[in-house]
Amino acid sequence: MIRTTYGLVLTGIISVALLTACDSGPAPVDPNKTSIGVLLVAHGSESAQWTEQIETLAAEVREPILSNTPATDVRLAFIQHSKPNIASQMRAFDEAGYDEVMVVPLFIAVDSTRTNKYMQYLVGVRSDAGQMKQLEKEGFEVYYPFARVSVTPALNEGGALKKNVLRRVLALQGEDSGEDMGVLLVGYGDQAYGQQMQEIMEGIGRYLKIKSEIDTVGYAFAGDLVDYSGEPVVEAINEILELEEEVLIVPVLLAYDKLLQINTIEAAVNAIPTASRLRYKPDSVLPDEAVNKHIIKIVTEGVTRIHSAGGDIVGEVKVPSEL
Repeated sequence: MIRTTYGLVLTGIISVALLTACDSGPAPVDPNKTSIGVLLVAHGSESAQWTEQIETLAAEVREPILSNTPATDVRLAFIQHSKPNIASQMRAFDEAGYDEVMVVPLFIAVDSTRTNKYMQYLVGVRSDAGQMKQLEKEGFEVYYPFARVSVTPALNEGGALKKNVLRRVLALQGEDSGEDMGVLLVGYGDQAYGQQMQEIMEGIGRYLKIKSEIDTVGYAFAGDLVDYSGEPVVEAINEILELEEEVLIVPVLLAYDKLLQINTIEAAVNAIPTASRLRYKPDSVLPDEAVNKHIIKIVTEGVTRIHSAGGDIVGEVKVPSEL
């Protein structure tokens, strides 16, 4: 693998990096000559508690990543509402001279409006002049990184999320039998990419039926998809109550946000006349050591792929004037 960089330094002109490949195939990247940074990316929230949970997660995985992989920096960025934003962190990696930046989306599902319409463009793995201009109109800071960017799978990959939900279901069940109980999973809906979230919910449901005494599992969505209305949650609860004596309501939400856990889900629970038949705890996926370990694992695997792949990327990295 030959990685050739043509630099042209002129006022107002940004250098262009071209990657070319020879026919002999990619050579492993020399860890001593390739600097790798890790960028954890989360949605962002106006809730301070939500943001603090994400910041705690980032702090907890930082040292294990730095100690066990060739990555030399771990940063956190948010798409919106919270700071720092993606542009500032990608700029910081460039200013420090990083060759590679591995982006780790802290999302339940990778296919969502936030990742496809926003994150992928903001970190530089996708480029489109029209979309970039639209992002700027919406108030996003757009930065074109020079470091090569790769993106890891979302949190639904692997078994950490399913085990997390099972643990919380069993905690709500307590010492009681689950034979007359049903479970309602409440996730963050997405109008454009709802199918993947639906499949994730169905997968968790099948897992719960295998690992517990519970046979009835339903799901509902909160958030933007339903304009933060609790009505879909109420409807789903009533459907399960027709089949089971009690319903355990579990938020499949990454962190705690009062707007979702209290104003939407708990309000829906309180709207049920037979609320004594419901069990609900306004918790979230985080904190969970298993999720931390999952993130460390996918970062470690990602760094290994970078080393084994060399610079074998087809095409070129374009500057803003070429988009």
